Amino acid sequence: MEKFTKIFFAAIFLITISSCDKKSCKNVACSTGQECYQGKCLCNDGYEGSDCTTLSSDKYTGSYQVSENCGGSPPNFTGGYTVTVFPAGGSYSINTIVLSNFLNAGNVYAYIQNTDPNNLGTTVYIPSQNPGSNVQISASYGTYYPAGSAGGVIEIIINLNYTYQGYSYQCQETMYKM
Repeated sequence: MEKFTKIFFAAIFLITISSCDKKSCKNVACSTGQECYQGKCLCNDGYEGSDCTTLSSDKYTGSYQVSENCGGSPPNFTGGYTVTVFPAGGSYSINTIVLSNFLNAGNVYAYIQNTDPNNLGTTVYIPSQNPGSNVQISASYGTYYPAGSAGGVIEIIINLNYTYQGYSYQCQETMYKM
């Protein structure tokens, strides 16, 4: 009986949570290209701005100097390295960007996700991939900072899990726009 009670209350809890979002969006009319989430209209991934017509990839495009911090372990890429970011184009979705020379290994594909209620497209998702023979990236997330995390230059900070030459690392890649 105790097991049934726990399952019953868990089901009620899940139904309540899912209905909360529906209620918060019940009277919200979003423009074309937007979806309601928790009572706010968000642009589709890859677009941003008040009217959702600005391409998020435009602000990411450029060259970045990258520094690596591996939480007390020596970084694998001392002295940093340079990455060029550009829209993937072609048959890729509008929110796909390429990080060229990432980890000095090759091209890495990332997706801009619009999770910001101000429609700023500041979340970057890097799926698992192998950009080079010695590197394997596990799924990771990053954040775009238009004025830097502490003010100043544009930054993208990625909390990255990867394997390099057979060893696993959890590092933070900080990309400073040049």
